Amino acid sequence: MPDPIGWAVLVVGALVGSLVGGVAGFGTGIIMLPLVAWVVGLRSAVPVLTVAMTIGNLSRIWWSRGELDRAVVLRFALGAMPATVLGTAIYAGAPTDWLGRFVGVFLIASVPLRRILATDLFRMRLRYFPVLGAIVGLVSGLIVTTGPLNTPFFLSYGLRRSAYVGTEAVCAMVMHLARGATLARYALLTWETLALGLVLGATMFAGTWLGRRVLDRMSDRIFLGIIEALLVVMGLQSLLFPR
Repeated sequence: MPDPIGWAVLVVGALVGSLVGGVAGFGTGIIMLPLVAWVVGLRSAVPVLTVAMTIGNLSRIWWSRGELDRAVVLRFALGAMPATVLGTAIYAGAPTDWLGRFVGVFLIASVPLRRILATDLFRMRLRYFPVLGAIVGLVSGLIVTTGPLNTPFFLSYGLRRSAYVGTEAVCAMVMHLARGATLARYALLTWETLALGLVLGATMFAGTWLGRRVLDRMSDRIFLGIIEALLVVMGLQSLLFPR
């Protein structure tokens, strides 16, 4: 378990990360992953974050419950659940450098990709979500946090603000539950990691509530601008610090 300094770092990180996630629909995991890995070690970081983000996503779902797109969730889950189990089974021995750099390139490229998807050249349709779920679910099993990978496709489909944040949170929840069950199967989810994850997840409720208050006062133009800025920053982080 963390020492007092470690607890302070994780609690502050959970508040900041959940505030960002409450506004942008992603970012909590990318902010928290290096902090948790620094405090408790890389091997324990994935189980801790799986628990914490499962609880944190419950708050995002609750605040956006009236605007969820259930058709998207159902089709995304069809591909995401089995793929997440497979990715988590591979996770223990997989090298992470190449995967981190791949994610960094994708995050930066997703800014122009989102703009291309917003044109008539391609339109994200409901029938494509099982394939998207399978791809994102496989990566999720390896690196936990994949919200930014969904972003250009969810936005292209037409989801905005609360509808986007809530729908993406349910899709992420599906992957967290599948990953948690697989981690427990491989004895990687211990009582200590469960307890730490529960504390951090409870902390995230406050940050998500603040994020929702900000989101309610935000225009679509500002919302998309914040998302694009976060994608570039987090993409650079993944490129420079791929592990």
